[in-house]
Amino acid sequence: MFLPSIVTTLLAGRAVARFGTRPAIWGALAVAMVGLPLMLSSHLSQVVIGMVLVGIGTFFAQAAATGFVGQAAQENRGVASGTYLACYFAGGLVGSAVLGQLFDRFGWTSCVVGIGIALTSGALLTGRLTLQPGKKFEHVA
Repeated sequence: MFLPSIVTTLLAGRAVARFGTRPAIWGALAVAMVGLPLMLSSHLSQVVIGMVLVGIGTFFAQAAATGFVGQAAQENRGVASGTYLACYFAGGLVGSAVLGQLFDRFGWTSCVVGIGIALTSGALLTGRLTLQPGKKFEHVA
């Protein structure tokens, strides 16, 4: 499931340079959202395709967001990037625990719904990305 994400994540910088940070992240999260209904299929091949799409979309969005942090930080870029990555990994740990509990208590469908809520939250937060005056948002790589 993860291998396609490794390949497509390498394209995130190009997508950001061409379309801008917000559209690149929103597009990536949309790809992930397309995978969610497939993960509810009774056919294994569709579930696998859904999981691959979720992986591709989320890792692509994460790569674009990482690049944005480096561009948005006026000072202490290392601290900004480190803080972002610490939050990213902490969020992954908490998210995994929450999704695991949803799965254990309510089943696979509720776990997929939880993923959808997380993706929607990420898309909403993407709308709040801002750069300091004087920096061009469209060309954040």
